Amino acid sequence: MSFAAKHLRLSNFRNFGHLELEIPNGFTILTGQNAQGKTSILESLYWLSTTRMLRGTRDAEAIKQGEAGCLVEAELVTGTTIGATLEQGSRKKFYLNGASLPRASDVLGRLPCVVISIFDLEIVRGDPSDRRLFLDIELSSLFPAYLRHLSIYKRALEQRNALLKMAQERAMDDFSFDTWEEPLAKEGAELRRIRNEYLDSLGPKVTRYHSQMSSQPEVLQLSYILKDESTDRDSLLRGYQETRRADIHRGTTQIGPHRDDIEIRIENKDARLFGSQGQQRTAVIALKLATLEMAKEHLGESPLLLLDDMLSDLDAERRSRLCHVVATEAGQAILTCTEASAAGEEILDRSVVYAVKQGTVSQP
Repeated sequence: MSFAAKHLRLSNFRNFGHLELEIPNGFTILTGQNAQGKTSILESLYWLSTTRMLRGTRDAEAIKQGEAGCLVEAELVTGTTIGATLEQGSRKKFYLNGASLPRASDVLGRLPCVVISIFDLEIVRGDPSDRRLFLDIELSSLFPAYLRHLSIYKRALEQRNALLKMAQERAMDDFSFDTWEEPLAKEGAELRRIRNEYLDSLGPKVTRYHSQMSSQPEVLQLSYILKDESTDRDSLLRGYQETRRADIHRGTTQIGPHRDDIEIRIENKDARLFGSQGQQRTAVIALKLATLEMAKEHLGESPLLLLDDMLSDLDAERRSRLCHVVATEAGQAILTCTEASAAGEEILDRSVVYAVKQGTVSQP
């Protein structure tokens, strides 16, 4: 398990002043009431994995109230140490074995993880941006090339949008737009190709897990939805040129992968609009379990699984099915719940249990 975490160190992170936590190769259960620090432990690992906060909060909120900065550090079973520091008023910094990394994105892939959280429900019921973010995070963690395409695309999009706003005030020559539309079309086509290929492979897995998790036979389907008819570099480039005048009027770029969506349908109905709360929960769990399997296939082993307080929101049947899949498919996993018994005997018998209370961790 070359990606497994062995030891976690926190300093002034969230509600933890200082924490040293040994993490076993198998399963860890963090128990305790709400707002005691269980999710903060998962969030620290997610931060190291993705450079993002788990709940979509600002980086500054990682720092314990009243402190000047925070540190998160994890030692992997390979002996590699990855860490992150953040000071008030500064940008976060990541390092590897004590050496500072040039870019935050350089940490991606060092500690791959899949998280299943109540906040993931926004993938199903939220805006298209929530579903694109899900894709971008998963693909950036697995494929460095995708992250490069995404970074160049975002830079080109920012520049084109800036030109569009400038063109509302004064005439801009075509060359200025061509400079940014060329990379926008090239990288945009690659983003769409990789996203499509990923979802084509992910779709059957999501359908299978959804069938296992559902209390009644229901078919779930994933589709990648393009918001325009441009399917390759040349057609995207023509699209940017043809929509330039309309985009100047709007002040923003109206076509491209930054506007695409994932459609999640249950029994041929849009799960966002027509899915019940139970169906939406089942769909997002199936999606994340499929993501775990995809990552395992690509990496050659299971990434770290973080399961944040999802068990209490499921009925007994769904909870039992989820626990069985986790017990059989996951490698290293960390679960949070108010009572350890919620994880079920199949997981509990193989777990180290910690009690989390007011920013301290102990074994009950």
